[in-house]
Amino acid sequence: MGEKEAVKLRKTARRQHKQSINFIIVAVLASLMLSSCAGLMINGEARYAFEQGLALFNQGQFAEAIPYFEKAVSSAPDFYQAHLYLGRSHLNLHAYGKAFAPLRTAYRLSPNDFKREVVDLLIDALLGAAFSELKDGNIQTSLSYIREVLSVEPQAQRIKDDLSRLLVAVGTELFKSGNVRDAVKEYTEAIKANPDNTGAYIGLAKALFKSGDLLKALDAAEKAISLDPDSKEALGIIKDLLKK
Repeated sequence: MGEKEAVKLRKTARRQHKQSINFIIVAVLASLMLSSCAGLMINGEARYAFEQGLALFNQGQFAEAIPYFEKAVSSAPDFYQAHLYLGRSHLNLHAYGKAFAPLRTAYRLSPNDFKREVVDLLIDALLGAAFSELKDGNIQTSLSYIREVLSVEPQAQRIKDDLSRLLVAVGTELFKSGNVRDAVKEYTEAIKANPDNTGAYIGLAKALFKSGDLLKALDAAEKAISLDPDSKEALGIIKDLLKK
């Protein structure tokens, strides 16, 4: 083989090697774009509807934005941002029951980096529904929403105050209806959620007093006093217990 042929072969080999590297780079970039930017690959109709809805949402016109978000998710069922803002619109209108489905779908479809945001909104919807149902006297339905909150956020640290307050309200309704045993259970759960909830200890003391468990009632009342020395309600319970 002559020198010219050797040079030619080396040039051809370098060109083929460079082409192979370029092909690999393009393939990798394409793969990354498909995996990390899937949300951008939305058809024009869905994108346009979403942008119209978003403009209304940003102006506080939540009811008016909903049909556009619904059109977007209908046209592109995997468009997680559209599901998210559909749920947020219902949430802002306090239509908690209608917010669950789109927020759950948004959580399922959203990239991992955004799941925390969706979880927070879903918890807000569940807590709002729980308070709403309790206000209407639907204790069991309220409890079902509480259980779902705990399933979504097992530690419930971010929402411990709200959760504890809600459980106290449930316990109070149960106590008023004469269901003392279940009231004790809910007050106890409220204390687990937030050990600094004075109202939970007061409610527990009342329920235990009613059930005849005077020593535990006194312990609960004393705990309430330790948290709030000026609590007239807790002091009243202790006075009534001392008369026994």
